[in-house]
Amino acid sequence: MAKFEVPDTNDSPDLTPMIDVVFLLIVFFMVVAQQVSEQYVELSDPKLGIASNAKVPESPPSRTIISVDDDPSMGQMIYWGEQPIDMSQVSVAVARNPTWKVFLRYHIDIPASVLNDVHEQVLMGGQSNVVFAAFKSAE
Repeated sequence: MAKFEVPDTNDSPDLTPMIDVVFLLIVFFMVVAQQVSEQYVELSDPKLGIASNAKVPESPPSRTIISVDDDPSMGQMIYWGEQPIDMSQVSVAVARNPTWKVFLRYHIDIPASVLNDVHEQVLMGGQSNVVFAAFKSAE
């Protein structure tokens, strides 16, 4: 019987692709490490707003607060501060203090048409800077 001869092959592993991958990983981590270190900024500038340096103004800006409430027993009520007023008095109340900003609070159940009428009265009083806020009664 004839002897079987093992063919002469190169059984050693080829390390070239592994060296390429290791080189790419080294380059990748060097670039990332440099970018991460450049993101930090020192915050020792005294001009920056720091909470301990914050100053509260002595007198906060004045506001006219107009509330439109939906009272189940009395219907829709308009208040200037805590004083009830008529729709026609809204423009007079706003015109009394033309430099004050208007804060218009309204109940979420108030129809948009009523809110629009109150807003028109505010505009007739000479104030166009209005802050709207909705509220819901605690029930």
